[in-house]
Amino acid sequence: MQSMKPKLLASSVLCFCVSGLAQAQAAPAPASPTTRASAEKSGAAAAAPSSAAAAAPATDPTAPAAAVASPSPAVVAEAKQRFDRGLDLYSEGEYPLALIEFTRAYELVPNYRVLYNIGQVGIQLGQYANARRALEEYVQKGGDTIPADRRAAVAKDMAMLEQRTAFLEISVNVTGAEVLVDDVVVGKTPMGPALLVDAGVHRIVVRHPGYVPRNSQVTLAGGDRQALPLTLEVQPPEKSTIVVREREVQSDSTLLIAGWVGTGALATAAIVTGILGAGKAKDLKDLKAADPRDYDDFGSELDSTKSSASSLLLVSDVCSGAAVVVGGLSLWLTLTSNNASEATTPEKHVGDSGRPFQVGYQENQLKLRGSF
Repeated sequence: MQSMKPKLLASSVLCFCVSGLAQAQAAPAPASPTTRASAEKSGAAAAAPSSAAAAAPATDPTAPAAAVASPSPAVVAEAKQRFDRGLDLYSEGEYPLALIEFTRAYELVPNYRVLYNIGQVGIQLGQYANARRALEEYVQKGGDTIPADRRAAVAKDMAMLEQRTAFLEISVNVTGAEVLVDDVVVGKTPMGPALLVDAGVHRIVVRHPGYVPRNSQVTLAGGDRQALPLTLEVQPPEKSTIVVREREVQSDSTLLIAGWVGTGALATAAIVTGILGAGKAKDLKDLKAADPRDYDDFGSELDSTKSSASSLLLVSDVCSGAAVVVGGLSLWLTLTSNNASEATTPEKHVGDSGRPFQVGYQENQLKLRGSF
């Protein structure tokens, strides 16, 4: 930032230019030089106000010049008011607000002399790229009408700004990708001419639907002209099969545990009822060999013991059969899950001394093999 504030153009100059423009509204205006494409960008890498581009009648400098429409008295009055307000704010050190007022005045009455004030305020704010664009356009549009002393002062400012700005050329492998510089959209690919930006560190973001956003950071020194090629990668499809497999494994494990627990419970019930049934059968045998006179109701005792023995032995047989069936199913599920695990797990080769314990089933035979 400069230590001393430069002297700005007075509002009387603007009024003089506006009145001159109104007097010459019927005459053809001279062809306005074309502005650079990068000067039409917005944001951190933005150019001078968009009305500067609107002042250029054609992109072809050889095309016939168009007549300049005269602003209405109300527009001229508002432009003068905003220009004066900008001068006051500048003298008070309110540079951001002064820049807004000068820019709005230029949008209302696009006189090239206002660009000098915009450039000087940009220097005070440290917005060197914006200031450089404004002063370049000021010299370009002013031409020989700019006094020699003012032209020398602008040349000095331009030499300083060249050491505080840089050019960045961004290229992307996808057309139509949105490019952001320091979180401000500057255009879509292909970008065209290099962007004029302040020297320093800049954050570059490139994004496009269906592609993974690309973030990059670049550091530019004063006077640099750097190319930044970026590559966008296609967004990979989402995968959700892992959770399903985990649920399947959990379900199989729960079923195996329930099968073996049921087999154990049925086998235990078969053994207990079998022991109790055998005891009742022995009591029945002893009762038949005894003297009927030793019992008050021999017939009833004999029938009760016989019924209890038959019931217990029948329950034992049913539990034994159920234990065999459930145990067979549990064994089949165990062998099936082991085979599936071996099919999906990479082979692990070990020596004879390290062969793990193995279970196999072949031709109605259960085989166990292992070494210790």
